[in-house]
Amino acid sequence: MAVTTSQIRDLLNRPRGLNEGTISEYITIRTAEINKKTRKVTYVGGTVDNVPDDTIKESAIKFLVAVDCLKVIIDTIPSWTKDKDEMQISDRRFADQLNSMQKSANDALKLIEEKGGSAFAVKTTKSRVGGSTTGELSGSLHSMN
Repeated sequence: MAVTTSQIRDLLNRPRGLNEGTISEYITIRTAEINKKTRKVTYVGGTVDNVPDDTIKESAIKFLVAVDCLKVIIDTIPSWTKDKDEMQISDRRFADQLNSMQKSANDALKLIEEKGGSAFAVKTTKSRVGGSTTGELSGSLHSMN
């Protein structure tokens, strides 16, 4: 998984005033965050078929880094724009883009985390006895009564 600074610049339409080091740092921070939050195969009920793949994780990282970079751009517009009218237009455009990217980033995080979801097994495992999930007793217990 490798998100690059060039991909982030392309996603943001190559804005001026955005430092390469800033993008790199946000990529590092968000990659660690996504790797920590992502559901894994080793989790209960996790299989190769139902955990997020690298493409989904990369998308989430890109959206989150884009949001972070847009916040930096909005905060630093006055330092690289002299014309007041240009500054207002840029500020409004970046703010609209930020709202859109924030929504996409939230959706990507929900896809990766699957908060509130639960996983369980219905079949017998070494640590528990299998049976019905409806609360009925197994046949061997009925014969005891």
